[in-house]
Amino acid sequence: MIRRGALGLLLILACALHAPAWSAPKVLFYQPQSADAAVPEADWPPLFRRVRALGFDTLAVQWVAYGDAFTEARERAWLEARLRQAQAAGLQLIVGLGADPAFFTRQQVAAAQLEPYLRTLARTDRALARSWLQRLPPEAVTAWYLPLEVDDLRWRDRAARAVLLKHLREEVRSLRQVRDVPVYLSTFFAGHMAPGAYAELLRELGRTGVRVWVQDGSGTGRLTSNERALYLRPLQQCDARLAHGVVYELFEQTGDDERFAARPLSGEAARTALTQRAPCAGDNVYFEMRYLPGMQAIREADRKAAGYAPTPHGDWADGS
Repeated sequence: MIRRGALGLLLILACALHAPAWSAPKVLFYQPQSADAAVPEADWPPLFRRVRALGFDTLAVQWVAYGDAFTEARERAWLEARLRQAQAAGLQLIVGLGADPAFFTRQQVAAAQLEPYLRTLARTDRALARSWLQRLPPEAVTAWYLPLEVDDLRWRDRAARAVLLKHLREEVRSLRQVRDVPVYLSTFFAGHMAPGAYAELLRELGRTGVRVWVQDGSGTGRLTSNERALYLRPLQQCDARLAHGVVYELFEQTGDDERFAARPLSGEAARTALTQRAPCAGDNVYFEMRYLPGMQAIREADRKAAGYAPTPHGDWADGS
């Protein structure tokens, strides 16, 4: 005869065995380019359905404004249509805010001048967040993304880093007053900090309330796989979580950083890249939509508009 306590334990175990396993989000970045408007309207719903069929549940739009790009009414309407089509395909939305094309130059100013510059970015972000909450159903926005990317070179400077951390604490608080959802940013390494110092940077970023994604750096080829492993290994310490996820790069850089050029990974390499999973049940994030198999229409539009599409800076760039 089974005692009542033992029976209760067996029931709990049985429920646990039959409960669906929790799975971390599978997030795909989409980096809007002006050139993407050349892709026929009718092509976009099937493209987003393909993204969903590949197992992605979330689309992270890297920005809704890139300098002057996507600030005109016609461009905003075009981008709104794309986000609504992504949502209709079953994708949740993480909405990136304002990107300054000159960020990686302007961040080099002295620490005393950083604060007013970052404050300007924060005002732009707040205005964009309010605007896009009016354009989209509020429940469609599951998180905000800050398009500034934190590198391991500029932020070695302690005075500058203190300004950045203060800015992030204030911006997270400000954006969550607009809509109380998580706020993300990404960071990348290129060997300018020792792995331990970079881990400390991640720790400090996390204390601001922002959720940090670490770019894996595989596509840019700046470091060898063994060197990259030194920076990524601390992310496996689940009892002292340093990041909320890893961004896996689906491209191979073919040009220099001044005029970035890249190509999608080969078939087998792409399949392998898409099986990668972040440690500690973190967010599984992949960059970027145009490098997925079946996205030739977007890449072709980029090629035809070479020199016209906005060219990002930092560790990521466009697909031209």
